[in-house]
Amino acid sequence: MDSGILLIIALIIIGFAITWSNQGQVKEIESRQSEFAKKRNEIADHDNRSEIEVDEQRNEMLKTLDDSIKDNPEQLNKIKHIINDWADMKIKSFKNRRSWVRNPDEDHL
Repeated sequence: MDSGILLIIALIIIGFAITWSNQGQVKEIESRQSEFAKKRNEIADHDNRSEIEVDEQRNEMLKTLDDSIKDNPEQLNKIKHIINDWADMKIKSFKNRRSWVRNPDEDHL
């Protein structure tokens, strides 16, 4: 009878030890999963505009500039140049981000 009680107590202690040691591993895995979820959300929240959307925004900005800055044509041209460069880079990054799927052998950097 005493050996049965000792066996039950030993099994309970072993069960608690296993459960307690697994909690650290579970916390570590949950931490990793939350980091991956955070990175995944950052990627999902990234500004993914198509070429058409970027062109529309570029045209809106240029129209706003034309309407608001009329008295300083040199400054207007510089700002237009900056906007056009921004839009061109945005379109290029959109195309490059998707092109590696279609053409994995080409170098798109």
